Amino acid sequence: MNISSNNISFGEKIKFIKQSEFNEKVKNLSNKKHYVGWPWTADTLKTGKNLYTDKDTDCIVVCIKDGGKYKLVHLGVYNQKKARNNNQKGFDIENVKRRLLDGLNLENENLHAYLMGGFQYNKKITAKIREFFNDLKIPFTEFTTRKNVHNYGEFSYLFSNKDDTLYITNNLTKADALQWNKDLSRPKEINVVNNKIIYNTYKKTFDSDNNFNGYDFKRNMTGLKEFLESQFENVNLSKFDSFV
Repeated sequence: MNISSNNISFGEKIKFIKQSEFNEKVKNLSNKKHYVGWPWTADTLKTGKNLYTDKDTDCIVVCIKDGGKYKLVHLGVYNQKKARNNNQKGFDIENVKRRLLDGLNLENENLHAYLMGGFQYNKKITAKIREFFNDLKIPFTEFTTRKNVHNYGEFSYLFSNKDDTLYITNNLTKADALQWNKDLSRPKEINVVNNKIIYNTYKKTFDSDNNFNGYDFKRNMTGLKEFLESQFENVNLSKFDSFV
């Protein structure tokens, strides 16, 4: 569903594109104004009409759309001890809440959010953010907790107010993304053709003595919802959003 009022759209189309297309869309966006990057804490949150982040393997990405603007944050998931050992700040849910709530009009009926990423080991952190949205009755779209797929890759996200679209890509759409695979005659791990996503799923094989004998892979061609369901445990759309 795409909800609009006075020519302002509050909904979002969600579209998967190739890494090369993503790079083209962000190439003229300034890092200082539009890019949310390292050190991946709540303090790096940015607000604007066009925002993006990248290199998401096991981090958690959160965005709130408030009218025509977004609040975007890319959260590392170190605990306090590990963070100190890496000269970082650890995950602090209260700081995340403060940053996200700053300046928001919680009475805005079109306020909605996005919760993306995460792994099995940080499900508790994802649950805290999910609880935060539920407590405030903020509808949210999520694709969270990555499954144990054979090759993960890095997800990137671009929120474009001009297009009313969340663009998603994965670096495995690049032909040479897997360093061990220099045989470019082999299909890309993930590809996009005519708005369909083509990707591999793997299963273990065994010889006649039940010894592990490597992997077979199957090529799949699906829409975005099915692809995300192959990658994440939780895939849910809010009433504001639609897969395209």
